Amino acid sequence: MRHMNATISLRKVLLALGFAAVSTVGLIPKAHADVVTVAGSDGTTALPWEEIKNDTYDQRAHFATGVEHLSARLDEQIRLLKAKRAGMTTDLKDWDFNMKEVDESRSLLTSRMSELKQTTTPETWADAKDKVGEAWKRSQLAVDKMNTTVTS
Repeated sequence: MRHMNATISLRKVLLALGFAAVSTVGLIPKAHADVVTVAGSDGTTALPWEEIKNDTYDQRAHFATGVEHLSARLDEQIRLLKAKRAGMTTDLKDWDFNMKEVDESRSLLTSRMSELKQTTTPETWADAKDKVGEAWKRSQLAVDKMNTTVTS
């Protein structure tokens, strides 16, 4: 039991560090324009996914908790992107176009999470888990694309 509490505490610390990393928006100067950077997205190797991607059907409660953390992380990334957008005055077309993919990937992740909750066998759960992973990766690629969107 002590090991389990230590593991849970470690996960909480890692989650807090992940949220701290996500809560920073950096700007990289580029010839009178900025490239928005939302920390914490890297497409396929984001730590929260790495922690749960190999969970089995018997570990589905752990996986569900991890997916909730992924969802919260994506929500924070979107919040930061929208805050950046609120201050923009020019070069909005590319930004808004790329942001549609972020929003669509958010919807897909939410849908996949709902499907996961409805599974009742190891086989259907494994398939739903893979789809959650694909949706998570898509969302992080979309956020990464926003990081290369030039604004001013």
